[in-house]
Amino acid sequence: MLLAATTPHPTIVPILLLLAFTVGMTIWLFVAVGKAGGPSPADTAVAYEHAWDRLDFATLWNLSGPNLRDGRTRDQFVRDKVAAYQYEAQALAGLVQSVHPEKVDVNGPVARVLARLDLHSGESVVDEMLLERIGPAWHVTAYHISTGDPRTGIGPAK
Repeated sequence: MLLAATTPHPTIVPILLLLAFTVGMTIWLFVAVGKAGGPSPADTAVAYEHAWDRLDFATLWNLSGPNLRDGRTRDQFVRDKVAAYQYEAQALAGLVQSVHPEKVDVNGPVARVLARLDLHSGESVVDEMLLERIGPAWHVTAYHISTGDPRTGIGPAK
């Protein structure tokens, strides 16, 4: 008699509990990933400086806003930059030892980052970048090389 009282089919309650747990964990995962977000303006600025130091023009195109791309496709941009820097590449690449964001100002979808570049020569320079949030990512829209930067050949202001 007791065996007849227990059915081999579970009730709907455990299934609903498992479904509720799964939905709850899925929502939590989406919220956690959404809050973590993408790279910050400082992260983008540091990556941009490292890309310039490696003369990695494909990465520069990815990190640049449309105005710095001058309407060129990625392939055109890379080809033009490689041609422009072909004779200067050895003198300009590999100068940077480390990059640190010194100041980051964010105002809604725009940001300004001052990045300190410590060079292998022992010198240090600060570059300014203006960034804009385009979609989910930050892109460099303006780049000002510091005076006294050995990459420019321009001496310090007197």
